[in-house]
Amino acid sequence: MKLRMFFGIFLILSLTACSSTKQTDITDEVIFYGEGEHWKVKYIYNPELYDEKKVNWIEIEWKDLELSHGDLHNIDIKFEGRDGLITGNIGDMVTKINGSVISFLVGTVNNDTYKEDEYKIKIKFNDEQDVIRLQLLN
Repeated sequence: MKLRMFFGIFLILSLTACSSTKQTDITDEVIFYGEGEHWKVKYIYNPELYDEKKVNWIEIEWKDLELSHGDLHNIDIKFEGRDGLITGNIGDMVTKINGSVISFLVGTVNNDTYKEDEYKIKIKFNDEQDVIRLQLLN
């Protein structure tokens, strides 16, 4: 009887250990990157910036042309992570523009950020739409 109970506990512990996945903490700045038909995207996660101001940068690059400040109000985003979703119009956000690259600040969409995380961003510009998956850039 004791042997069966011991074996049962051992089996449960073994199965639990096999099913858990290790998440790797981020200690330095990292970039999650993805590319769609019209856009290249970087989510730049900096743990120090997040701890201090609760924000990080996203850079989106239009592949076809340079963008102007007037174009910003025609770009809507939906940024999704494991724990949340951020939606908005780029023209309403704190932005920097350099040629075809737009940088803007967002809060994090995960309670904790790990190297194994993946994000999804939907970018709608005029009649064009891209849905892009972002993964850690090595």
